[in-house]
Amino acid sequence: MSEQSMSRRRFMNTGATALGAAGLVAGQAHAAVDKPPLEVRYGLNLLVYTAAFSKDQVDLIRKVADMGYDGVEVPFNDLDLLDVAATRRAREQAGVGLTACAVLMPGTNVTSPEASERQIGVDRLKRMVDITAEMGGDAIGGPLYAPVGQLTGLARTADEWAWGVEGLRAAAEHAGTADIVLAIEPLNRFETHFLNTTDDAIRLVREVGHPNLTVQVDTFHANIEEKNTAAAIRAAGDVLGHFHASESDRGVPGTGQVPWKDCFAALREIGYDRWVTIESFATGILDLCAAACIWRPIYASADELAVNGLAFLKAMAQVA
Repeated sequence: MSEQSMSRRRFMNTGATALGAAGLVAGQAHAAVDKPPLEVRYGLNLLVYTAAFSKDQVDLIRKVADMGYDGVEVPFNDLDLLDVAATRRAREQAGVGLTACAVLMPGTNVTSPEASERQIGVDRLKRMVDITAEMGGDAIGGPLYAPVGQLTGLARTADEWAWGVEGLRAAAEHAGTADIVLAIEPLNRFETHFLNTTDDAIRLVREVGHPNLTVQVDTFHANIEEKNTAAAIRAAGDVLGHFHASESDRGVPGTGQVPWKDCFAALREIGYDRWVTIESFATGILDLCAAACIWRPIYASADELAVNGLAFLKAMAQVA
């Protein structure tokens, strides 16, 4: 049976199987009944299906809603491909929320030594804020400071930091007028030299000093760069604005090395109540796989990742 023709009943059955595979037995879930519920919303990043979200892909929103997700995360790559009106209609008809996963393209670096390039980067951030608001979304996460993979061969400089603070403050001020949360994501050392750890992201947010600029933790990058991912979540505390649930190999959550129980316990401890969004990448799309350095199959199918991953995360939230 193809991914497109898989029934909702099979989705639910597959999700139930995932709980058993993850080892989340009924006794654990029962023991957690007296804990306060973790009031988060679950999202799926549509990069697991497509690298270029356009009007042709808006049916994915209903598909993801039928899986039981609270919302979708739309990839903001080529902004001109986005159909804002069609996306908003599909979101409203499906009754789900929306966030954006955004990147800065080459030539739009907010930390560039070229003032004109920094301004282009800020303008792109502001445009993404406007698009997200028009779609009815509430948050934009990602490396909002520099293009992915753009490395200087040197450590971050004081000038780059100052330029990043300046540009992100301008973007945050614009986001404040639209009630959109910006969440800056530290990436691993192989993808950026500017921001690799949650501690640095916290420091950057504190220095910008605007409530609409927050921190995003992605468990894939944290698995590489943090000493303790749960401790990083606790350190972010009230400035944690977005959370990407990504397995250590970008596969199905629950099948790798991420300390999920500790991470969810930390989310509960800080009172996190925003999005828990699964991020992985579509296989078979050469440009996307090259950008994400995915050279082998990391899951059986996108539908399996989406359904089993959601079931695992929801169950883990009950036992953590």
